[in-house]
Amino acid sequence: MVTPRSAWLPLTRLGAAAGAAARGDAGTPSPTRLATAGAPAVPRRRTAGGAATAGRGDLAAGDDRPADPAPVELGDAAATGTIVSVRVVSRVGGLDATGTADATAKRVRADQGVTLFAAVEVAPEGGGKHRWYSDAGTIKLGGKPVTTAPIADAPAFTIRWSKIEPTVADMSNEASGQFRFEAIDYAATAWRDGVAAAAADVHPTLTPDHGDGVGTMRYQVEVTQGDRVVASPGVEARRGRGAGGLTDAVARVSLRRDDTYLGYLTEMYGQPYIWASAGSTDATHQSERLEGSDCADFVVYGARRMGKKIPYVYTGALPRYARTLAAGTVGDDGIYRDADGDEVPFTGVGDLILFPRHVGVLTEDRGTPGVLDVDDIMMHTLFDSPKEQRIGDSGYAETAVQLLRWKK
Repeated sequence: MVTPRSAWLPLTRLGAAAGAAARGDAGTPSPTRLATAGAPAVPRRRTAGGAATAGRGDLAAGDDRPADPAPVELGDAAATGTIVSVRVVSRVGGLDATGTADATAKRVRADQGVTLFAAVEVAPEGGGKHRWYSDAGTIKLGGKPVTTAPIADAPAFTIRWSKIEPTVADMSNEASGQFRFEAIDYAATAWRDGVAAAAADVHPTLTPDHGDGVGTMRYQVEVTQGDRVVASPGVEARRGRGAGGLTDAVARVSLRRDDTYLGYLTEMYGQPYIWASAGSTDATHQSERLEGSDCADFVVYGARRMGKKIPYVYTGALPRYARTLAAGTVGDDGIYRDADGDEVPFTGVGDLILFPRHVGVLTEDRGTPGVLDVDDIMMHTLFDSPKEQRIGDSGYAETAVQLLRWKK
């Protein structure tokens, strides 16, 4: 059930939401950044530094930057046929891993890794059955196995990979003044050229990189054969009603730190904080689709990944699904104490730290050992993509806290 959350989150957000709307941070994506649906147009790109480019690096008049090197050509110049489509398929492991690659989203530990492969569909001259080329070997498309030939045997082409990234780390589903699913602004960022396969890299380039190699990233591959350009789904592949993100046709990889609760939370790194994130159902929630989340939905996402049957709820409802371990307020010395004046213990890594209208997860007892204080570290999302942060720097250190632990 979709319910607006302006009453559940910090009052300071009301001003921030208005500011975001004025900046255009949470509005409809710029049409110049979106390719026309179904068209094989060159997607608008951004360089690693964030500057937008509309083509293949051609120099503007008077630009004295060095020209891009000539693109590397793959395939066989003597082979014939027309490239009619290209897809991104992937499998867990490195280039030497075995098994079938497919187009499904991957969520794995960072140490396992994921390899992305281009799969190119070619129509032979004179008609006949189309043939697929990929260095992945056997692949699955639409759930069906497809035998491929090596990329080296395909008609010659050049290739470019892009990351499909959110351009903002903070947005609001209430930017219009009332709740609605605001379209998340994505851009294609130039990533790799001249390779038919690449190890997935989830480092964001358009928003802060808090994950150090963990988080979620989407990808697009584009091939050029002569004057013909064909690309896999990218920023134009929008979901319909009840969502702000992209369809599952856009390749997605999530690399997590480990298989703990905190590890599953790191799958959300690199995705925006979405004021009033929501979904028509829990299964279709923006967090489930790894589009982004607000603070409460962020902590629930990790619990659901651990197999807990917890619905997406606002901060005030979290105590229904967790037991209270301790509560208190901070003193002048930065240490939290309960109503009797006793020090509040640092109850454990992975416990929730609940403030009025905000929530995070304890990750490190960095201050006075065994005691909750402002120097301890928590993981949360608030007006920024998820990150670990000192409690004293969160903006909530002076408020009352409750420490909660998910019920079994």
